[in-house]
Order: sequence, then structure tokens, then C-alpha cells
Amino acid sequence: MNNHQEEHQLPLTEETLKELQEKIKALEEQNKQYLENLKKAKADVLRLEKEYQEKLETAAEFVHSNLVYSLLSVLDSFELALKNEENKGLSLIYSQFRDILQKYGLQEISTLNQKLNPAFHEAISTKKCEKESCQGEDDNYIIEVLSKGYLLKGRVLRPARVKVITHE
Repeated sequence: MNNHQEEHQLPLTEETLKELQEKIKALEEQNKQYLENLKKAKADVLRLEKEYQEKLETAAEFVHSNLVYSLLSVLDSFELALKNEENKGLSLIYSQFRDILQKYGLQEISTLNQKLNPAFHEAISTKKCEKESCQGEDDNYIIEVLSKGYLLKGRVLRPARVKVITHE
């Protein structure tokens, strides 16, 4: 076996040394390239994880907003029932229900005595100005809220349906 090992050993000449140095250099370059590719792949994975997390959050917000939107009719019914009848128990339930929805980001859109803003209000009805000296300065002012509007975490969930004043 010693004979076999001796056959495979090359004499260290200057030429052999140069070849080995070139191989080492090539392997170092290859190693550097692998490391660079690994860093890029890691960055891609981190970016994809972030995108996935954002999509999950968006989907959760969508589901959340659909649930809250479907509960708005219950909230409307509570308000209607409280207008027609004073009931302390019903009032307490309504208050708790509203507080829970607010905890999840529901906000009522303020409307009365404001100018119509199509981003937040939907004009369902109009009333002609009855002032004698009508200048039109209060054109499109909200005079009655027909159905409350709501924001969910700053986004319009349901626009307020309102009656506005006109001068035509």
C-alpha cells in the first residue's frame, strides 16, 4: 500500500504549486459565489415571509370587517328599539354591544350639520332651502341622518345615508 500512496503523490514543483494555488483561488471564488447566493436566498425567504404575514393580516381584516358589517344591522335595530321604548335592560345590552364593536375599531361617522362628503356620506334625499334670503352657502349641508355611517379602523365600512339641503 505504501507503494500505491507514493504513486499518487506528486512532486512539489513550481508548476504544481501554481496549479494548486489556482484551484484554491477557484474554490474560494466558488465558495464566495455560494455564500452570495445563500444571502440572496435568505433575503428572498425573509421578504416572502413578510409578504405572507401581510396577506394573512389583510385576510383577517377582511373577515373582521365582514363580521362587524353584518352586526351593524343589529346595532341599528337596537337604536330603533331604544327610540321607541325606554328599557334599561335593553339600553345596557346596546351599550355593551356598541362598546365591544368600538373595541374592535368601529367608529361612528359624524354627519349632522356638516357638508356632504361623498367619501363618508351618501345623499339619499334632498330638501329645498326655504329661507327667503337663500344664498346657497349651505348647499349640500346635512340636515338629517337617515342611517348612521361607520368607520372600521379608519376605513369606511358603511357610509352615512343622509338628507341634504339644496337650492335648486
